[in-house]
Amino acid sequence: MKSGKKKEFNYINVLQILTLAALLLYMQIAVSKGIISKVFLASPSDIVKEGIKIITDGTLLPHFLVSVEEILVGYGIAAVAGIGVGILWTLFPKLEEYLNVFCAAIMAIPKVAILPLLVLWFGIGFVSKVVLIFLFSFFTILYSTVTGAKECKASYHKVAMVFEASRVQKVFTVVLPSALPTIFTGLRLAAATAFTGVVFSEMQSAKAGVGYLLSEAQGLLNTPRVFFLIILITIMSVLFVKFISLIEYSVCHKWRKL
Repeated sequence: MKSGKKKEFNYINVLQILTLAALLLYMQIAVSKGIISKVFLASPSDIVKEGIKIITDGTLLPHFLVSVEEILVGYGIAAVAGIGVGILWTLFPKLEEYLNVFCAAIMAIPKVAILPLLVLWFGIGFVSKVVLIFLFSFFTILYSTVTGAKECKASYHKVAMVFEASRVQKVFTVVLPSALPTIFTGLRLAAATAFTGVVFSEMQSAKAGVGYLLSEAQGLLNTPRVFFLIILITIMSVLFVKFISLIEYSVCHKWRKL
């Protein structure tokens, strides 16, 4: 049975590699032969050349660091606030009942609509980007925390009652450990949307950042740079999500063994 699964896994991966290779080959031939204009599509070789160029000439690094700083600050604040508010809602259900409608209303506001206000209030610099990333991430983390807390098994609550645990003790020693997988699911989802938020905000109003470089490349019809930056953003997002998964594994590993 195990060998069959292994063969199926290898077979699928070979197909994936062949598909990707065929796509890259088609892009290279289509652009180099003039079948598709370089304005609309970039060949893999041109993408690599453009990537090497903006890395070696120092164009990319300052903008890359700006985006990373914005993401880390905005996401970090959202994670702390989302989990913190989720804990408060778990401790005080009436607080959730009161605030839930307001949070749902703010979450429903299109980020495209609120960005001009953020620029008006905080300018086009660092703060407005952090606030937008916070809005992209906070509600996902908050509702994942609350959902995980509510899904805590009744048997766990009974054990806490047997030991006469206080409400605070029950939340921190029973409910939150039980909710960790759901919380980390929210953190992973928020990690991916954080990159969406920073790129979107930088493309609309910024003087620096990967999104700003992307907007500039689009304006100059520098298609190889556009493709390279999109690939870079995708890789950054995937690595960030993987990083959150590693933290989840290190935190939850002892519970998985039980």
